[in-house]
Amino acid sequence: MTPEGLTKLIPMPYRDVQARLRTALTTVILDEYSLLETVQVPITASERVIGHQLAWRLRSEYSRAWDVDMEYNPLGHAAEPGGAGEPVDISIHHRGMRGHEHNRTVIRFRTRLHDEFERELADLQAVKDRYDYEHACLLDLRLNMGSKPDDPPVLVAPQWVWLPGQEKMEDIFTRQAARQLAVDGWEARQRRYRGFDDQDIVYDGWRQRTPEEQAAAQG
Repeated sequence: MTPEGLTKLIPMPYRDVQARLRTALTTVILDEYSLLETVQVPITASERVIGHQLAWRLRSEYSRAWDVDMEYNPLGHAAEPGGAGEPVDISIHHRGMRGHEHNRTVIRFRTRLHDEFERELADLQAVKDRYDYEHACLLDLRLNMGSKPDDPPVLVAPQWVWLPGQEKMEDIFTRQAARQLAVDGWEARQRRYRGFDDQDIVYDGWRQRTPEEQAAAQG
């Protein structure tokens, strides 16, 4: 397809973009749950690693007319942190082309946003404005350690905010659906590690034991 043909691509409805990202995120949680596991949530696998898996899944959600890149820097050189030229996590775009018909969506991805919402949102807005992205999303997985005996090691409660038009984070899944995703991902993780050396070994994960579980193990 020529550059002239690319300019004729029609805008993608906001809800369609959301649905594609939701599908890709669901697949990451189910298939790559081991990347979310940790003793303490702040030391999960790096956001680059998890973001790579998300970008890979997003690639199958779009036609080959679109490029899906992680930390793509349109400036072509190192940018100052916190500025509009700072590389963002995932771009769905046509490389090297300007205008929102070529820059569909930019996604800033975090595993745990903490108190950085205002700064992250301002940075995302700056990137969106500078490169004229059609849509921009700040996505937070909101990872937390499972605390109950029947919890998986890590729970997810993902939220997002979209620009333009939103100012606060919204849940991507219901609380029950998010918990079930974590449970299903955890169970798939255990099944993957069964059968080593002809033994039916079940990987128990890294979840810290509750005081009740510790007492039962010692008693």
